[in-house]
Amino acid sequence: MPATLTRFWLSLLLGALVLAVTGCGVAPRSDATLTQGNWSVTASSANSGTGIFQVGGNLAQNGATLSATMYVSSSLCFDVSQPVILTGALKNQQVTLTSADVNGQVFSVVANATSDSTLTGTYTITGGCGSGDHGTVSAKAMPSISGTWSGTVVGSGGSNVSVSMALKQAANASANGTFALTGNLTYTGSNCSVSGTVIEAFIAGPYILVNGSTKDTDGGDGSFSYDNVLLGNNWNPDMMGTYQVDWGVCAGDIQTLTLKRQ
Repeated sequence: MPATLTRFWLSLLLGALVLAVTGCGVAPRSDATLTQGNWSVTASSANSGTGIFQVGGNLAQNGATLSATMYVSSSLCFDVSQPVILTGALKNQQVTLTSADVNGQVFSVVANATSDSTLTGTYTITGGCGSGDHGTVSAKAMPSISGTWSGTVVGSGGSNVSVSMALKQAANASANGTFALTGNLTYTGSNCSVSGTVIEAFIAGPYILVNGSTKDTDGGDGSFSYDNVLLGNNWNPDMMGTYQVDWGVCAGDIQTLTLKRQ
C-alpha cells in the first residue's frame, strides 16, 4: 500500500478513536467524589444589611452530575419550609450548582472541592427578593447527630430540671431532602413532665425541627416543640433553639434551650 494511502487510513483511525473517547454529549469527567448526605453551608453576603445565612440539606452525586435539595434559614428572602432544588456538575474539583426558580429567585454556587467533604466558593442570587445578593460560601458534609443531647429546662415544674434527648438520625435522606430523626426524652426534677417521645423531627444542614408528645406527672399527655434550632459553628456544636410546651401540665412554658452532646 502506498505510504500516502497508509497515512490517510491511519489519520481516519486516530480520528475515530478520538471521537470514541470524547464523544458528543458525554458528561464531564469527575475527578473527585463528594461525601453524599447532609451538608451544611454558611453563606456570607457581601451586601451590607444581609449578613450571614445558612443553607443545608441533601447533596447527591452521580458521576459528574450533582443534585441537591436544600433549605435556607436565617434569610429574609427565603422561607425555611420551602425546599430549594439545585442541579449542577463536578469537574476538575470545581462544583457548579444552580437552583430552580424559588419565588422568582435563582441561587447559584461556584465552589472548589478542597476535600471530599469541604467546599469553598461564591454564590449569587438573581431575580426576586434577593436579586443582586452575592458573597462567599463554605460548606461541609455533616456527621450524624445520633446520640444523647442534654440541657437544663427553666420553668418546667421545678428550679433544677434537666432534659435528656436521645436521637437517631436516618442514614438516608427523605424525598424532600431532610434526614428524619427519631428518639425520646427523659425529664429529671420536673413536677410536670416525666418523659417524651419524638413524633416528627428532621435535620437539614444545621437546621433541626423536633415535635413530640410528653407523659406528664398526672398521668396525662402533653406536647412540645423544639424549633428554630441551629447547630453551632465548626460542626461539633451545641443545639440551640426555642423549646415550647403547647399543652399538658407544663403548657405555656417557652424558652431558649441549649442541648449539649454527651
